[in-house]
Formats: sequence, C-alpha cells, structure tokens
Amino acid sequence: MLEKLVLKIEKLIEKKQFFEIKKLLPRDPEDIVELISSLSKSTYKLFIFRMIPQALATDVFESLPIEEQEELLSSLTSQEIKTILNQMSPDERTELFEELPAKLVKKFLNFLSPDKRRIAIEILNYPENSVGRELTPDFVQLTEDMNVKQALEHIRKVGVKRETIYQCYVLDKQKRLKGVVSLKNLVLADPEAKVSQLMSPKVVKINVFADKEKAVDLFKKYDLIALPVVDRENKLLGIVTFDDLVDVLEKEATEDFERISAVLPVEKPYIEAGFFSLVWKRSFWLIVLVVLESISGLVMQKYGNTIQSWVALSFFVPILIGTGGNAGTQSAVLIIRSLALGEIKAKDFLKIIWRESILGLFIGAILALVGMIRVFFQQPNWLLSIAVGVSIGVTIFISAIIGASLPIIFKKLKVDPALMSGPLITTIIDVIGIFIYFEIAKLFLGL
Repeated sequence: MLEKLVLKIEKLIEKKQFFEIKKLLPRDPEDIVELISSLSKSTYKLFIFRMIPQALATDVFESLPIEEQEELLSSLTSQEIKTILNQMSPDERTELFEELPAKLVKKFLNFLSPDKRRIAIEILNYPENSVGRELTPDFVQLTEDMNVKQALEHIRKVGVKRETIYQCYVLDKQKRLKGVVSLKNLVLADPEAKVSQLMSPKVVKINVFADKEKAVDLFKKYDLIALPVVDRENKLLGIVTFDDLVDVLEKEATEDFERISAVLPVEKPYIEAGFFSLVWKRSFWLIVLVVLESISGLVMQKYGNTIQSWVALSFFVPILIGTGGNAGTQSAVLIIRSLALGEIKAKDFLKIIWRESILGLFIGAILALVGMIRVFFQQPNWLLSIAVGVSIGVTIFISAIIGASLPIIFKKLKVDPALMSGPLITTIIDVIGIFIYFEIAKLFLGL
C-alpha cells in the first residue's frame, strides 16, 4: 500500500500535478513521516514536507529520524526553521541539537525566542546521559491553596501547550515539589475542595543529574505516566514522559546486543554506517578475542607430551570447550537480563553464585554422563570416557559460576555487564576448560 502511494506521488511530482498530491497526503503525522522517509529523492521529501498543513508540520518534523531532520534543515528557509524550532518540544529539540555540529547549534539557538533559548541552553548543559537531557518544562503546576474549580480553569488555560495534563504537580512559592494530583481526581472532586486535600505527598521523582537508565527503571517499577525531575533542593525543573525514554530503551538494547555479539556500538543504522567504521567496530573485539584465544594454544602446547601419549584426547577438545562456552554464556545472559530488569542487584552476589553452582553441578553431572557415553562409542576405553566426562562436568560447573559472577563484578565496577557475555565468556572458558581437561586426563590416565 505504501509503495504504491510513494510511486504515485513521485509520478505526480514529476508531472507537477500538485492538487492531486494534496488529496493523497495522509492525515496522520506518523503516516506522513513514513511516506516522507520512503521517498527516493531529497527534493521530493522537501516538497511533500512543504505541502503539509502548518498545524501538522512540527509534529511530523519531530517524528522524522534525526538524519532526515538534518537533511530538511539544510533545505528549509531561515523563517521555516525558526518556526519549527520554536514549536518543537524542548526534549525533541535537545535531541536534534545533540546531533548537529556546534556551529549549526549556535546558529539555531539564535532562532529561538529568549525563553526557549534559555531552556535549550540549560538542558544542553546537563551531562550527556543524564535525565536532564530528556526533560521538558512543559508541565501543569498547581499551588496548594487552589481549589478544584481554580485548578481546572488553570488546566484549560495552559493544558494545550503542556506535554501531559493527566498528572499535575503541586508546588510551593519556592517551586519545591509538594505533591501530585491526577486529572481524574480533580474532575471527580468537589469544586470547592482544596488541591492540598486531594494531592498525594508521596511523589516518585528523580534528580536531574541521574542516569537515564535509572529513569527507565522507575517507569517500569511504578508504571508511571510521567516522572518529575528535581534538583538538589527538590525544586521541580520539568518532567520526563515515557515516550521520551523509548529511544533510550532502544539505544540501550541495541548497544547491549552489539556488545553481546562482540561489536563496538554502531551509532548509525547499518546501511548508513561507513564501511571502514564497521570494519573497526567489528574487528576490535575480534582482535582482542584472537589474542585471548591464543592462550589456549599455549596451554595445549604445555600438554604436548600428554597429547602424544594419548592422541585420542585431542579428538574431544571441541566438545569440551564448546559445551563449557555454551554453559557460561547461558549463565551470563540470564544474569545480564536480570540485572537490566532490576530483578537482581550486585548485593545478591553470593546468593546468585550459590544458586548457579548448584545448577552447574546438576547440569554438569547430566552432561558428564552424556559425554562419557558419547566418547565410549567413538573410543571404547572406559578410563578415557570417564576422564572426558568428568572434565565436561567440572568445566560446566566452573563455567556457570564464571558466567554468573563476571557480569555482576563488571556492574559493581560500573562497566557495562553486556561486555561479559557471548564470545568473551566463551574465550575465557576455552582457556580454563583446556587446562582442566588435560589435568583430569593426566590424573585418570596416569600420564
């Protein structure tokens, strides 16, 4: 459906049948965004954007990918840019400014009205990963001495320009946060009742310098519509709504996925990322892993005489290191996920290690038995089978403990736990597993 619409509109643009194009344009901003993003030429995108009704233009611009926003800004007139920037929400405008060159940001800041410029500069001065970068000062504020009738009149007056009206924040004369009251409670209450009687003084809030991920955790924990952002003196600076943090969630999930796959974070979409940038991002960890994996070769070299005595030992090295790596990755992924969801904390370290050691013991025993039977069918020697089986069991036991402990240790050291998973865990287990294997083999085979 979209492809047909795009082809039709592009043909109409070429034929300059502008009235027909206007009739085909979607009414919903998100549908218009999808249409503009699908057009094949920058000139077509600019043309369609200029045909959008003024009332929708800012909503459409805010929803476009950052790259396309930059593309449009390079083609629009100064007046058009000025109108859009002044109508954008502070958080969306901040996100755009973060991606633009400093010279361009300085130029665009001058396009803003004095109040909006002050807010933009203030937000940009907060640390990059802080909640302050996502806040918007467009919230409904009430005072304790207002009655319900006055509060509702105030909401009707200012509500159109606010990010949300479902939660209203009660402030004192020093702008300190005193409580929160829902629109539902105000609508259903007696018109003469005081706001102070209806508000809840227990407000879930966050400091402006807190990490964005902490805000995400609070939204998930308390099922919030909006989260008030305060300074050290409890003065309300703004709010963060959940849709403001959706991009944060997506970015964090993408970075974790990349790190789990041993790839440095790629800032741009795959198709748009530079070739040599991808080469570097993907090769960095592979180089690290090659260096680490070479240690396993040194370990095997150390046991060269053992291998010469029992050549069959080398047949089962892949089974051992593959099973150990898989077991370690399983533990690591489960722990990383639980840390990300807030299900476990670093303080639960001993409890987790105890649990994983018991699990590793049982899983190791099962796999040891399977390994013994498998080896015996290939090399019918019970001593060799038992040596390989016990090695698999011990390796899985140790792998489960290492896989669970390293992400928690990284978290405690304030390093992303996602680094300790996938290829890196497998490489570490390979080295340890080979050492365990040959030591147990020497013990059982009398070498």
